[in-house]
Amino acid sequence: MKTSFFVAVVILFLFSCKKKNTPVPLSGGLFGSWEVRRVYNGNILPADSIYKPGNGNIVRLNADSTYVKYVQHKFSLKGVFHTRINLMSMLAMKDERLYFDNDTSFNYMVLVNGDLMTLKPLFPDIPTTDYQKIQN
Repeated sequence: MKTSFFVAVVILFLFSCKKKNTPVPLSGGLFGSWEVRRVYNGNILPADSIYKPGNGNIVRLNADSTYVKYVQHKFSLKGVFHTRINLMSMLAMKDERLYFDNDTSFNYMVLVNGDLMTLKPLFPDIPTTDYQKIQN
């Protein structure tokens, strides 16, 4: 009897720990143009840096799920993006993730607070980037 109970508890525990990625509608707070203000905490280049307004390192997130990136005011890259809410049911943690170009192997935890956006990669070697919302 104890063995059956133990097996049932272990199975329940394993299923409750399952990571869930639930698609969600895009947050309107993400849409617009964002300019880099700070890059930090990465082990891979670039080194920690603070950027002045007008530096031209911009990502524009459009309502149609497309994005355009500029480096020093010059076009760099364009594609599509999407967000997902990531739930860890065992830890009762929830965060929003941002994916570029349908690459589900690499994503950013995205935090938007007013006109500030932080993109934090889940790989510790890659730096976190803070953006400030700017006029298009």
